[in-house]
Amino acid sequence: MENLNTDKTDDRNTKDLLFLAGRYCTFLENTDAFSESQITEYLVQLLAMLYVKGTMIPAFEIEDNSACEQFLTEEQYESVYLRLKEKIKDIDFFESYDRDLNETQTQSVCELLVDIYQDMKNFVLGYGKNRQSTQEGALWMVKDVFPLKWGKYISILLPYLHDLVYAANKEIE
Repeated sequence: MENLNTDKTDDRNTKDLLFLAGRYCTFLENTDAFSESQITEYLVQLLAMLYVKGTMIPAFEIEDNSACEQFLTEEQYESVYLRLKEKIKDIDFFESYDRDLNETQTQSVCELLVDIYQDMKNFVLGYGKNRQSTQEGALWMVKDVFPLKWGKYISILLPYLHDLVYAANKEIE
């Protein structure tokens, strides 16, 4: 793998991911202002775009990962979690199939969304430090955790949220 250069932190896909991550964080921090259906409709759109942009960040290595910091506090995480849990309590749990375990598992929409939020918020806050090493660390970290964390969580959530949003269309047919 190649070393990260200034171009990756200033790349169009990086900027797009940063913009979408910021929108996602702001939205989850303000779910009080939205209904359950508004939340699910918006998330279907935004999560799909986040996933696509996550796949477009090329893999790379950094020499020193000491700039890879966690900026989100446990209190901030818990605050977003509790507010979101209250808003979507009626649709929070669903079953999904885990290919690795070859079984279905009960998932929590709230937990998955807030875990994605944690990765996005750390990316946004790290990138906002405006230091090259911190931006590189934030970009490397968000790309590194994509396959097993936030990217995977989006792929688990989207079919369920899609069914919730478009269930009314099924009833018409």
